[in-house]
Amino acid sequence: MLLLNIHVAIAKPLLQISSDHPVTVCPFVNTTLSPSTFTHRQCETKSLLEVDPQNRAMWLLLEFDKNAAWQKIEPPYAFFMFGKVASSAYLNNTLIGHNGQPSDSKNETPGKMDTSFYLPESLLLEKQNQLALLISSQHSMISLDYPIHYLGFGQFTYANRYVQQGSFFGLILFGAFTVGALYFLVLSFGHQKPSTARLFCALCIIAAAQLLFEMTRGLFAYNYPFHDIRLLAITALSFLFGHVALTYCAYTILQRRAIHWVYISVLVSVIAMLLLPGFDTKITAAILIPLIVSLNLILWAWFKTREPRLLQWFVVQLVITITIVVSVARFHELIHFIIIGLFLGYLFILEAKEAKKALQQQQQDQALIAKLESTLSQRSHAAKPQKLLLQSAGQQSYVSIPDIIYCQAAGDYVELFLKGNETKLYSGSLKQLEEKLPSFFLKVHRSYIVNLNEVITLKTNHGGANKGYQLQLSHDYASPVSRRLLSTVKDTLKQTNN
Repeated sequence: MLLLNIHVAIAKPLLQISSDHPVTVCPFVNTTLSPSTFTHRQCETKSLLEVDPQNRAMWLLLEFDKNAAWQKIEPPYAFFMFGKVASSAYLNNTLIGHNGQPSDSKNETPGKMDTSFYLPESLLLEKQNQLALLISSQHSMISLDYPIHYLGFGQFTYANRYVQQGSFFGLILFGAFTVGALYFLVLSFGHQKPSTARLFCALCIIAAAQLLFEMTRGLFAYNYPFHDIRLLAITALSFLFGHVALTYCAYTILQRRAIHWVYISVLVSVIAMLLLPGFDTKITAAILIPLIVSLNLILWAWFKTREPRLLQWFVVQLVITITIVVSVARFHELIHFIIIGLFLGYLFILEAKEAKKALQQQQQDQALIAKLESTLSQRSHAAKPQKLLLQSAGQQSYVSIPDIIYCQAAGDYVELFLKGNETKLYSGSLKQLEEKLPSFFLKVHRSYIVNLNEVITLKTNHGGANKGYQLQLSHDYASPVSRRLLSTVKDTLKQTNN
């Protein structure tokens, strides 16, 4: 992170030593830890921004006055150093502390990434204070353009309390991403599109992991080599988030051809991240490039289909992209994760609308299927004989099926009650008879089948042995209705009347 960018994350007032502040830089030419005379022939004056202790050891001399600006600071005073160094600090030739153990070899003991040195008031002068620093950075896995992020003075406290303002809100965001990941993980087991739920789950997990790595600097003090791991992890997670989001976009719009857009974005992003300087720039490119590819994909799809939802999607992602570009100097603070949270929320709403639309279409399809099945059933029954064969004592006779008002089981026979108060016997079980009758006959009781075309009303019978529900039929006939079948009877009667 750039030297000047750290200042915007400071939670309490600090007096920053400017990046162009002149310092005297001398090589570490002996093994004794004492302030250099700074008169060595290899000593030179540089700006603070030019100081690079990576894979070397050096002395720095800073001169400062205790001017009026110090009135903003309440004692006890401290000198703060944020950077990838081990260091020893001397105020006016007096040792005030060590952060690790600097060395010109791998024997160096790494220091904390962010540290503070107590400044005794008895050592402070009103004018021309000399702060001598022996610094080294021998355990770096990656080389940064600006390994020293910030130097300044302030009230003495733990150094990490001064960085990453808004850590509490960051923890709330982390909790939200974690809950989102669990929600989509559970949803993926019963979702109509499990792959979509898994992509959302992956996005939430990646966002939570990246936020956690981002907050580590403010949550606890760590040795500076871990900072390399932290930067690499944040970069990789940003790259993953951008391309998982692009994968969701591509497969939602294109499905089979989606892979072409994804691997093109991966190739461009990798090349850009290798060529661009500074991890802030790399991290920004890791998420910005897939967003731009996604924008082009959405715009291309919109020109082909003119779907309003695609135009809305394009506008939302365009606003996010512009916000990232405009706020690039502060992008890797909480604003990055607020944008991610809003983006995930929008994608979830978009997916919810699509799921609702698909459900409505499914319901319409099911209604159409039910209608077709009903039509086919009616045609099937229409093809059945309109007369029922009766056999009794070796004789055969036929009865017109529409003339049957209801059927009642009677032992090994079924009584058929016909129009004109006539009764016939069917030799067989009620179940066998039910299979031969058309769809306008309905079993309403374990012993009764009625002709729905002959139903007058469904009523409650309050007295007698047949207390309960019964169907009033034509020709003054009646049939009891089983409580178990009551809801089916009501629904069937309603559909028949419609």
